[in-house]
Amino acid sequence: MYIMHFALGELPPVQAPGEFGLANKDRFDPEYAAVVKALVAERKRRGLTQVDVADRMGATQSLISRYERLDVLLDVLDFVRYCVALRCEPGAFLSQFNWLKVPEEGKIHR
Repeated sequence: MYIMHFALGELPPVQAPGEFGLANKDRFDPEYAAVVKALVAERKRRGLTQVDVADRMGATQSLISRYERLDVLLDVLDFVRYCVALRCEPGAFLSQFNWLKVPEEGKIHR
């Protein structure tokens, strides 16, 4: 198993979002919404504001707000940046979601 370690400053700053085409449909997926909702809850639990997260990510507060409102799709790198900004390990954060377990065989449910 490979473990990736991310420290603040190792990832380049967030770029302004563009149009994501078909991938953008994922922002309407209930499972995606659950991940974002959990990120917001963790941010608040740690006493951080959107401005705090934005500063740590090299983004703007308005972009963080758009992620949290599900207006913009949070891609994998920005998810990692968000977790790093919260000082939590991305894999550990995702482990709370039972539906992300890899099945022994067959397809991933959809």
